[in-house]
Parts: sequence; C-alpha cells; structure tokens
Amino acid sequence: MSIGNRWGNHQGFCPHRNLCRKRRKKAVSAEIAIEQINQEISPKIQNLNLTQKELDQILMTGEWGSNATLAVSAAFFKQKIKSATMPWSKKLPSLMMLMFEGKKHGNKNLKIQEFMIVVDQIEKGVEFYQRVKDYLEQERIITTVGSEGGFSPPNFDDEKILDLLKSLGAKKIALDVAASHSEINSSILLNIVRRYPIVSLEDPLSESDWQGWQDFYHQVREINPEILIVADDLTVTDKEKVKKGAEEKLFNAVIIKPNQQGTITAAAEAIRIAKSLGTKTIVSHRGRETNDAWIVDFALKHQSDFVKFGAPCRGERVAKYNRLSEIVGEDKARPDKPVKSGFDSS
Repeated sequence: MSIGNRWGNHQGFCPHRNLCRKRRKKAVSAEIAIEQINQEISPKIQNLNLTQKELDQILMTGEWGSNATLAVSAAFFKQKIKSATMPWSKKLPSLMMLMFEGKKHGNKNLKIQEFMIVVDQIEKGVEFYQRVKDYLEQERIITTVGSEGGFSPPNFDDEKILDLLKSLGAKKIALDVAASHSEINSSILLNIVRRYPIVSLEDPLSESDWQGWQDFYHQVREINPEILIVADDLTVTDKEKVKKGAEEKLFNAVIIKPNQQGTITAAAEAIRIAKSLGTKTIVSHRGRETNDAWIVDFALKHQSDFVKFGAPCRGERVAKYNRLSEIVGEDKARPDKPVKSGFDSS
C-alpha cells in the first residue's frame, strides 16, 4: 500500500499520553506526537509501498512516542481493512460488558475495579445493563456512571454489587481486580470465586508478584478449573512476557491493547504467541477513549476470544458496539449454526 504525505489529517488518532503507557517506550503529549508524525515519521515513509509489518518495523526503530507510532500504525490498518474482505464470522468474540466500576474509574471505596458480565450477543448485554439501571432507579439509588460507562453508586461495596448481579440473573461474571493499583487479599478473591459465578479474574495480583501469580493460578483452578486468570499489567501486550507467563502457568488468558506496544503488528504478534500456547485473548479498549472503532476490526481480524469495550453507555464505548453490530449485519456468509464464542474450544 502506498503511503501519502498528509499525516496532519490523522491528528484525531493521537491520544493522550496516558493512553499509551508501556514498559519500553514512553508516550508523549498529543501535540508532540503530532509533530513527530508530521516532521519525522512522515518523511521516512511517504511514497513507499509498505505492508503493515514493514511500516511497523520502521515505526519501532525510532525514538518516537508510542502514541505517535500507534497513530500511524492504526491509520494504515484502517485504510487497509477498507478494501479487504475478511471472514469475520469464523469466530465472533464473547463480550465482557461492563456493569459497575470503581477505584480510579469511579467509587473509590471498591477494591475491585470492574464488574462485567460475559455474553455472546450485544442485545443480551444491553438488556442486562437496563435491568441494572431499572433496579437502581426503583431503589432511588444514583445511576451516575464512571469513566467507562459502568454504574458507580457511592454507597455500594464489592459484595453488594456481586450480590446484585447474581440476584438479577448474571450467569457469567468477569472481574478486573487491578491489584497493581490497590491490592486485595487473595483469600478474599478465592472466597468470591466460591460464592459467585465468576468466570474471569483480571489482574488479581500485583504485576511485581510473579510467584504469587503462579500460586494463585493453581489455587483458583482447584476451585474452578474453567476460570480464566487474565494478565494485563503483568504482560502489557509484550510477546516475550506473554510467552514466559503462559509457559510458567501464571495465567490462561491475556489482555491485548495495541497502545501498550505502539503498533498493530506488535499486538498481533502477542495474540499469535498466546494462541500458540493455548492462552485465551481479550482485545481491550482503554480507560480514555475516542469514538474511533478500529479496535473492533482488529479484534475480529485476529480472532480474539473476547473483547472489552466498556458499558453500553457513553458515546466512545457505544461506538465500538455499533461497529461490531455493523460488521455482523454485513456478514452475509455467517453460518446458520451458532458461531463459536470465547468459551468454546478453538
């Protein structure tokens, strides 16, 4: 694909620096990212006929901010998929749809950051979200939402949320503990797994507690051998960390965020490594988002087992669900039989 020289038109791709934290390469301000794209990256790539991998190799050789490189990499990806015919329905991801959130995203009293339900259809998640809202309004409880659209009533604690989700009929609950930001005793998590229909635990321990992850993985699977132990802060979409952690059985699922490594290719490679080791993949949005929905196409192209796009609320989250609905609706080749979801064997 030939790359032109007007990267200024893609300024909307340059996110805030907090969107692109990573371990090896720092992000920069949006203003500096735009400057790097226009003045440094563009001259190196314009008028070249490159593949995604070739472009991303160039992007990873420079000292540019990860939000600058991802802006260019994602713009190329978006342009390429416009003319591509993808077998989207080969396997559609299960949805980890946010219902409640807290800690840095909302209610500071919560020890768990995200409370999600796992569904195989957008409509089911939207209906459950409305059910939660109806209950809160009926009980005259504030329905203010957090940064990703999940409810965050100030007087709720973790147990009250879990009890409510269970009483409203949630069959599969996924939690993002975000233990690196405020740790929770592992014995509390084990008790939660025993009491509630938990199918996924993300970041149950600090990213620095490698041995703790290994111990916890085996403890949880003694209670429920099907549960997903999900790594995000521990692996940051780094293929080497994904490989090492999966081989040492610290987790059996991993979050994939392209911003963490700065290019589409690096994220795709992390998915490839995870799948080769039998590790489930969860392509995820970020806390601070835009209305751009290319992450949906990325997840489907690389056959992610699950996706996390937040709650069916707030424009930047709804945009992802709308894009997924659009793709499913456009797919004329979708089989009549049920499509595999993330919990099915690949």
